[in-house]
Amino acid sequence: MISPGFEPVAFWWGWRVVGVACGGGVLCVGELGVARDFKAVDRSPMLLPPDLLEWLPANHLALFYVDAVASLDTSAVVSCYELGGVGRQAYDPQMLTTLLMYAYSQGVMSSRKIEQRCHTDVAFRVICANNIPDHCTISRFRSRCGDQLSGLFGAVLGLCHQAGMVKVGVVSIDGTKIAAQASLQRNYSQEHLRRLAAELVDQAGHVDDDEDDQFGDSCGDELPQQLRAGPDRVARLRGLRDRMTRVNAAVDQVETRLAQVIDEDVDTVSRKLQAARRRQGWCVNRVVVRHAQSPAKQGRPRIPVEDHAQVRQATQRVDDLEHQLDLARGGQGKNASVKRLVANTSDPDSKPMPIMGGKAFVQGYNGQVAVSADHVIIAADVCQTPNDQSLFVPMMNQAVESANDHLGGAQIEMILADAGYCTENALSAPGPYRLIATGRNPAKPKSPRTSTAVVAMVEKLQPGTPHREIYKQRACTVETVFAHLKHTLGFTRFTRRGLSAARNEWILLAMVFNLRRLAVHNGIPLQ
Repeated sequence: MISPGFEPVAFWWGWRVVGVACGGGVLCVGELGVARDFKAVDRSPMLLPPDLLEWLPANHLALFYVDAVASLDTSAVVSCYELGGVGRQAYDPQMLTTLLMYAYSQGVMSSRKIEQRCHTDVAFRVICANNIPDHCTISRFRSRCGDQLSGLFGAVLGLCHQAGMVKVGVVSIDGTKIAAQASLQRNYSQEHLRRLAAELVDQAGHVDDDEDDQFGDSCGDELPQQLRAGPDRVARLRGLRDRMTRVNAAVDQVETRLAQVIDEDVDTVSRKLQAARRRQGWCVNRVVVRHAQSPAKQGRPRIPVEDHAQVRQATQRVDDLEHQLDLARGGQGKNASVKRLVANTSDPDSKPMPIMGGKAFVQGYNGQVAVSADHVIIAADVCQTPNDQSLFVPMMNQAVESANDHLGGAQIEMILADAGYCTENALSAPGPYRLIATGRNPAKPKSPRTSTAVVAMVEKLQPGTPHREIYKQRACTVETVFAHLKHTLGFTRFTRRGLSAARNEWILLAMVFNLRRLAVHNGIPLQ
């Protein structure tokens, strides 16, 4: 209320009134033509459109995923179910496939969070047709049909090709480390795992021992509270069984790796021993020929052949290698004794992976992709090897096969890869033309240890050459894909354990990424 005697003065800014001066103060009134009242907040029951598809805009991303999955052949996914049995009806596998793909496209990977979105998010409700699958159903579907879902990757790639995408003139290959559902602190040696397995067996046996102590000679019908058959006891026994399974799997992993390392040590030492014996024979023959060609001087006895310096060194080398071979066969070789062979009890298939240039480690897997020039993933795989040296040829073959099968027989003209893939085999293996970096400090061309393939690649990638300009495309293609997968979609950790499950999830994520690229190509907003 304005007091009498004070005449209001309006302040204008353009055509708007921004305030009114009343004596010593300013009363803000906002724009000219302010509404007289507020809109009513009516939360009483209202009718929504009977057509679920009208709940969302026509160009919504969720409807795009519905149409895209409907165009795919999902018969393999449907084959995971056995129809005609007793019990309630199952959810439509095509609907669950669409739900899973759309959830991953929104950065929602947890089955429980997907269930929550089915309650609260309109897009999720439209996909589910107002059915609310619980998180157990979603998790079981992702686990049971993982291989069949991965099989849809080629069909999704074909959709992108039909839309005029996927330029395979230049393809980039790279890998990134993804954390597993495991911790670095759960890596144990073989001795510790065996000791832990024995402790778990004793701990499981104590359940029966405790019952005997409680009941004595009685029949045991009246169980004490702590041992009654209920969720606590069942959960404890199930937890012990699961831990025992994981520990036994970890022991098998260590034993398998130890056997491989022993074989590698034996093979390496055997080859060195053969070379040393050839060297020994060559030295003996050389001394014998020298003695035959030059007679001994009078008054000076000839040095026996076995006492000659070269022969003694060669013989000592043979003796040392024979001793190393005995140690290698007994599991005491160089690699078996120096390297710390461990396995993880949470996810035995996962491995410690170096990140940040080797300054840190993460327990996980090595995710590999092959990306086209227009940022479409044409091949994806998950490996256990921390480095990429042995992965170029398999990824190259996958990319070539994928382009031939799903891109109308398109031929890859060139493949780009960073220095982590640079090996003699990667440079010389049959396949498309390739440019592989040789590292910041490549070996000198005159070095006898440098292969001709490496020397030729060093020359190709000299600054200012056309090949160097083409190689610069690698970082802005494959690294961009990793940025979207990790930061836009928020995929930094696998949700399931095991190499097969991780590979299926990685391929599922690649499909989701390709569908997002297809949506952008068709002018559909991602948000």
